[in-house]
Amino acid sequence: MKLTKGFTLIEILVALLAASIISIMSFEFLSNSIFLKERVDANIKRDSDHINTINTIRLDLMQAVPFNMKDQNGRNLDLPFIGNSSNRVMTFVSLSTSDHLQSVSKLRRVIYLYEDNQLIRITTLANKEEAETSRKILIDNINNLQVRFGEELDDAEIDWPNLQNSSSIDFPRYIYFTYEIDKSQYQQVFSTFK
Repeated sequence: MKLTKGFTLIEILVALLAASIISIMSFEFLSNSIFLKERVDANIKRDSDHINTINTIRLDLMQAVPFNMKDQNGRNLDLPFIGNSSNRVMTFVSLSTSDHLQSVSKLRRVIYLYEDNQLIRITTLANKEEAETSRKILIDNINNLQVRFGEELDDAEIDWPNLQNSSSIDFPRYIYFTYEIDKSQYQQVFSTFK
């Protein structure tokens, strides 16, 4: 009887089957890892945009100044703050800290628009709204945006100025935002610090 060294056909097939199963499991694991990484990156970007939007609004409101605006025809509006006018969420004049040129006014009209489920921030010259200096989409896919303005949180109105506030009050004390992003509901309370 002669002994040969080597593997039988069955042993080779079993080894190939084991290697195939291991590679399929590895491929599935890597595919799931890539999918999860993409979802995590998308959530991080959404949360980052959300926080940046909140911080931008807060900073603009802290830098708001009681400067009476003019309309597009140059007529005095005698209002330093307008809330919920057509698709505009709010309009006011703010000090710009990003302009370092001394020859240009640091006053900028800040306009927040809500269009096509986007919150957009536009800056223009303080009394020349046609001269747009910047336009930026702050956040996308924002739904059911509702804004209320008032001197007290429990007594806020949908527009500013309104019949409840005194004509001597230029800015609302509180601005209350409610909205949805990706089916999650949010509420934010801002103050003009005035």
